[in-house]
Amino acid sequence: MIDGDAVLANKRVLIVEDEMLIAMLIEDMLVDLGCEPVGPYSSVAGALGAMDSHRFDLAILDANLGREMIYPVAERLEQRGIPFLLVSGYGQQAVPAGRDHWRVCTKPFRRDDLVRMMVSLVPLTSQ
Repeated sequence: MIDGDAVLANKRVLIVEDEMLIAMLIEDMLVDLGCEPVGPYSSVAGALGAMDSHRFDLAILDANLGREMIYPVAERLEQRGIPFLLVSGYGQQAVPAGRDHWRVCTKPFRRDDLVRMMVSLVPLTSQ
């Protein structure tokens, strides 16, 4: 098991996930790692609103929120230089053309895989 506590401690993490059980699982995992969850939000509008009113260090984004894709949120995060991780049952196929650098953790995910990918997003200066 990865000990991401030192790297992720005190990080504020935006959660955007429309499946409540998965959102709660991610939220509990973040709290266990010493992170401060922001959200969860279940829509693009909610996430974009959170970006205007909250500060956070990284984000975990469900690629497909029912009838809408998370792309506007991911693009705004990228513009602001905030690292993010997509979670999707479609794996890398959830990434739109021209965005091959976006990272995806495939659902169902293992805790260790998600933590490892989150740690890799944290800038080296804060590790």
